[in-house]
Amino acid sequence: MYHVCVLHRMTLHRAAAVTTVAALLAASGCVFRSRPATIPAGESARFGAALAHLTVENRTTHRLAIAYRPAVGPGGIVGVGTVEPGATAEMAPIPAGEPIRLSARTPSGTELVLDSRSFHIDEEWVWEIPADAEFRLPGER
Repeated sequence: MYHVCVLHRMTLHRAAAVTTVAALLAASGCVFRSRPATIPAGESARFGAALAHLTVENRTTHRLAIAYRPAVGPGGIVGVGTVEPGATAEMAPIPAGEPIRLSARTPSGTELVLDSRSFHIDEEWVWEIPADAEFRLPGER
């Protein structure tokens, strides 16, 4: 069931890669604040994808839609999941090895956008969104 949810949220060009990697990610039941890559560099080509794992701890009073967009080059916003107020949720896999910008959007349209960063292949990262996080309208800085 986890792969079906992941496949639904991912773009078609990544669907085949997600199917292969989803089993590996699902096998890791523990949540770590950050963990270096466990797949050797040469193995990423075998899996056909470079993905990282994201969990979001939402300490706000808002239901948040989590997404990313490439930090450079063309590409739109890709939604990876939602997280309820005061909850923790696993998101669909995100790209590794390329800079992306993560964002959390409230139902009113305000958002919290992180600075660009790259993730290591197979890295597990927890985004802790504090209760006093400052959400802004898109384009405000």
